[in-house]
Amino acid sequence: NFPAGKPLDIQVPNFPADETKGFHQVPFASTVFIEKTDFKEEPEPGYKRLARGQPVGLRHTGYVIELQQVVKGPSGCVECLEVTCRRADAGEKPKAFIHWVSQPLGCEIRLYERLFQHKNPEDPAEVPGGFLSDLNPLVFNRTVTLKEDPGKV
Repeated sequence: NFPAGKPLDIQVPNFPADETKGFHQVPFASTVFIEKTDFKEEPEPGYKRLARGQPVGLRHTGYVIELQQVVKGPSGCVECLEVTCRRADAGEKPKAFIHWVSQPLGCEIRLYERLFQHKNPEDPAEVPGGFLSDLNPLVFNRTVTLKEDPGKV
């Protein structure tokens, strides 16, 4: 029940803590992606994000979503969530506001472990053999894919 026939443009601050640094626009459409950790089918006490009977706000939009149905694939894993979307009332304040992205761009991120084993590899008291002897032999680099909002490009 997306409230508009076409995607809406939402103004999002470049730096939420300092709105003087400008804004960018992101599309808000009928399909949104949220972080996996922002939903639990069986929430533990104190969990404040999206769950059955627990609506959440979509950050910067002024809209609230509420879970209607969990769609699972053949393996039993959650594939998508069907939600209703409504404008947040002035008196209604959801327990949480979650990050989201709609019409995302795929991007590749490289994550790296620390190169050295100690905080100060050049300190002879901490690393007597010099910085080359302090290289981390288990440096693990991995590449992950993320969905990013197109307004940041």
